[in-house]
Amino acid sequence: MSFTTFLFFGFFALILLGWYLLPGRTQRVWLLAANYVFYMWSMPALGLLLLASTALSYGAARWMGAPERRGAGQRRAILTAACLIQFGLLFACKYLQMCLDLLGSVFPGAAGLHVELLLPAGISFFTFAVTGYLFDVWRGKTPVERNFLDYAVFVSFFPCILAGPIGQARSFLPQLKTRRSFSAEALKGGLLRFAWGMMQKLVLADNIAVPVNAAYGGQLTTPLTWIALLLLYSLQIYFDFAGYSNMAIGLAQAMGLGVPENFDAPYFTTSVTGFWKKWHMSLTGWFREYLYFPLGGSRKGSLRTCVNILIVFAVSGLWHGAAVHYVVWGLLNGVFQVWERLTAPLRKRVESRLRRPALRGPYLLLRWVLTYCLISLTWLCFRAESFTQLRFILGQILGLFRSGLGGLRLEALGLKPTMTRVLLICGGAAAVIDGLRARGYRVHWLPRRVLPYYLAMLILLLTVAVFGVYGEGFNPQDFVYFKY
Repeated sequence: MSFTTFLFFGFFALILLGWYLLPGRTQRVWLLAANYVFYMWSMPALGLLLLASTALSYGAARWMGAPERRGAGQRRAILTAACLIQFGLLFACKYLQMCLDLLGSVFPGAAGLHVELLLPAGISFFTFAVTGYLFDVWRGKTPVERNFLDYAVFVSFFPCILAGPIGQARSFLPQLKTRRSFSAEALKGGLLRFAWGMMQKLVLADNIAVPVNAAYGGQLTTPLTWIALLLLYSLQIYFDFAGYSNMAIGLAQAMGLGVPENFDAPYFTTSVTGFWKKWHMSLTGWFREYLYFPLGGSRKGSLRTCVNILIVFAVSGLWHGAAVHYVVWGLLNGVFQVWERLTAPLRKRVESRLRRPALRGPYLLLRWVLTYCLISLTWLCFRAESFTQLRFILGQILGLFRSGLGGLRLEALGLKPTMTRVLLICGGAAAVIDGLRARGYRVHWLPRRVLPYYLAMLILLLTVAVFGVYGEGFNPQDFVYFKY
């Protein structure tokens, strides 16, 4: 059930009615039932997988949560077994075929092995949520949740289960301990954020996807157009994923619940390291806390720190997809960060001589442009469907040294001039809002002002209706992160 359908709007209205009208424990029972209906909508059997994962992690945490009765070795064994089962299921569903293909390339006798396994929606996200909880219990950072109902609501929370943000039990579970009373301000703020996310997804991301998909689908184009498409894809994936995150956060906010932020104006940073502090923050936070720090973080010398960064981003690439080009994408991001770390002393010396605004402004602009171009280059590895396609696109771009840049042919790829102007206007508005967010400005006052609030909602909904859902020739796209 997609967030952007009328079916979901009716479904969510029904959830809200029950959520705010039902008393006490019944409120959470209602939400749990809604979570499972949402998750099982397209394939009811998936509910059994989600329930099994929930029950396993709940039981393991209860066993670990009695250190006075269990030794450190026994608690570690329980944690290890539970995580192996959780990650083993993720491996079987997502990575087994990739491993069989690699095995076949090394041993010809194993070539052609094929296992047809379903990739359950959201499995990467709820696996990380439950394993994060298990690690927190083992380390004593969060108390054991004894109420199975509350824990099941956390694991299955419908706004976040398909594509995040990845929840943290230590911040979400305490919110369920008191009944959530109706708040008009929270409802209005949540719906406004949901509408903003719809605009990002349906107007910006889905319309940028038209020329990008045409080019990656095999339509030949010029080197200049390919360069433009690389830069545009960075915006497409951002508006797609940030749009989903804003919708999820808005839905939770409308119910009086808080979930982690996932983006904080990442394209306004001037380094790849800074970009990854603001992009998909719930995932990077998970890797930092449960992989980078256990590996030693930055506490064991410069060389070990660089190795740890590369390991984390290689695993991050593998988390995104069962293919080598995703690992290359992750490693590229890791290499850029290692380079920035190694050259930090040199940059500090340069910046110490650029204190005047007339010099510092162009320097920061240059760093911003370079960062955006490097990130866009890494997205090429992410978007390409194979190394063959990756080499082909790079060959097309490098063809500019032989035949020149050529013309900009976005219209030939399906992006009409009218839509180009719409994208410039809406993208400009998104850039302004992200720029304000980068400076720490938030519009908390808007839901409390009647005229500005309803005017903003009207503009967003009309924009979505005219240039998104009901736009001429509009072709809605699945959320990019649904396949991860």
